[in-house]
Amino acid sequence: MEDIIEKAKKGNKEAFTELIFEIRHDLYKIARCRLSCEDDIEDAIQETMLATFKNIKKLNKNESFKKWVITILVNKCNDIYKKNKKRNVSFENGNLENIYQKEENYNELNNIDFYLLLKDLNYDERIAIILFYLEGYSIKDISKILKINENTIKTRLKRSKDKIKQKYMKGIE
Repeated sequence: MEDIIEKAKKGNKEAFTELIFEIRHDLYKIARCRLSCEDDIEDAIQETMLATFKNIKKLNKNESFKKWVITILVNKCNDIYKKNKKRNVSFENGNLENIYQKEENYNELNNIDFYLLLKDLNYDERIAIILFYLEGYSIKDISKILKINENTIKTRLKRSKDKIKQKYMKGIE
């Protein structure tokens, strides 16, 4: 992966495409955590790819590539969310069955149970859970990505796990 990142830094479009292709599912999951409209999700990912391509030469540590891209994506999602706040239907009220029935959505998102458990969490809790459990980032890395204190991340994870546990114990309605 290091050599592909180096090629992308030198302007190789095929290498850059390969890098984005490798993390495309992760980008979708994270954007989906913040945005409900498929068009907004696609816009956030496209804007992230453009910003990443334009600024990839500024990447200091190649091993931080994915974390760097996710940070850009979180910022783009927040911008789009704020801009379209009135139009965006919240994740909590979304009809997940309709959203995920399209074949064009990523296969790993067909497991609705996990997303139904996340439904009752607010955005801050969802993003922490997704970055920690699905993406495997450490609390320290999540803190850097979201630009918040590590203890806040720990609190959000604990609160999220407690809410999920309660929902699971009651059974998904």
